[in-house]
Amino acid sequence: MGTALIIMEANVVNVAMPAIRTDLRAGSAGALWIIDAYTLVFAALLLSAGRLGDRIGARRAYVAGLGLFTAASIVCSLAPATGPLTLGRACQGLGAALLAPAPLTLITHTFTTPAERTRAVATWVSVGGAGFMIGPFVGGLLVDTIGWRSVFLLNVPVAAGAGWLVIRNVSEVPLRRVSFDIGGQVIVVGGLAATVWALVESSAAGWHDPAVLTALIGGCAALVVFIATQLRWSRRGREVLLPRAVIAARPVLAGLLGGATYNFTLYGMLIVYTLGFQQSRGYSAFQTGMAFLPLTVAATLTAIFLGARFITAFGPRAGLATGMILSATGLAFLAIASAPYPLVAVGFCVFSAGMGLSAPAQTLTVMTFAPDQHKNMGSSALNTARQTGGVIGVALLGAIATAHPATGTPITMGIAIGACVITAATALRFIPPEIPGSRTRRAGRPHPERILRDRRKCDK
Repeated sequence: MGTALIIMEANVVNVAMPAIRTDLRAGSAGALWIIDAYTLVFAALLLSAGRLGDRIGARRAYVAGLGLFTAASIVCSLAPATGPLTLGRACQGLGAALLAPAPLTLITHTFTTPAERTRAVATWVSVGGAGFMIGPFVGGLLVDTIGWRSVFLLNVPVAAGAGWLVIRNVSEVPLRRVSFDIGGQVIVVGGLAATVWALVESSAAGWHDPAVLTALIGGCAALVVFIATQLRWSRRGREVLLPRAVIAARPVLAGLLGGATYNFTLYGMLIVYTLGFQQSRGYSAFQTGMAFLPLTVAATLTAIFLGARFITAFGPRAGLATGMILSATGLAFLAIASAPYPLVAVGFCVFSAGMGLSAPAQTLTVMTFAPDQHKNMGSSALNTARQTGGVIGVALLGAIATAHPATGTPITMGIAIGACVITAATALRFIPPEIPGSRTRRAGRPHPERILRDRRKCDK
């Protein structure tokens, strides 16, 4: 429920944005900041939040994140102007950062065999997908009937129910004494904030503006410095946000890239088509939510009925690669800006089917190949990759669509297609076809080398 809540919050505001802009008289850059303030703070603080979860316990971090998220939602519902609303959204992101790493940590602590863990992760993804599915529909309905402020008040009863269930039913995991990487956190916050600022402001100032170019180059350089310092400090034995054992594992890197591409294409496509539906086609907020139903329903049904079965039979490597190719195919339909809605709906369904396969595949890849002592940090890294991809997708693709209304859709969808193809190729190159510890290979056939090893053990 908590995961569904923070996923819903990431897309419900898209549908409400035209009403918010009209009521608060926000410009195009201000509107993008209202959306991105949430995911920016979410992404930038996830790694430190994961370490905090190690120190205080995943269950306590989950409950604390729910409380902060609920309080910030109330602030957002009362915001009188763009500034307070953006600040409230940032506080929501902080609560989400505390909450997000906990579910996977609790799942991997509870379910230890590959088959059980696969089913548990698929169930978790499915329930989280419910928030994604109902977000645009419920958001559009609330905006057209009660007003945009109600989309934030909706969070309060859901968070209260989730908190009660966790306190009553979930046991705490063992605590770990870990230190915080203050230097790394400062670098990643500065680099990500500068990059996102440049992308958002380019919608108004243009790419040739000196401030935009300076912020973009400086932000990207800071992110490169962050990765380099994490590797160097980790070799020296320092506690870092991204341990070398996590980012040096090639399957984990492929899973992290899959997570970043997942949210980059999803969130970017959502903002582009929200603008297209409401500005170019004249849809109301409720009609926009209804227009997204094929997208959300197909994603949820694929995750529930196909995702776990496909990955159990063929492994996360095939799941991630196949899912990304399907998503790229769906985006090719969506690249046609003037396409009739039935063709758009087909594109949504194909795109979502791919997302339904790739979401559990990337999660299982990271949580399987991350070292045992860094499972919580692997979960935090995956969530960070997803939210970083989402914040950049909204900023970059949203800025292009805003600045170029006529040609923005094919350009943005072309960028998203390229990201999916690169991710599929990386999955095939970096992820092994067999899950460690699993006795099955494709189609349930025993691996010949494993049979020989088992026979030797029996002989001994």
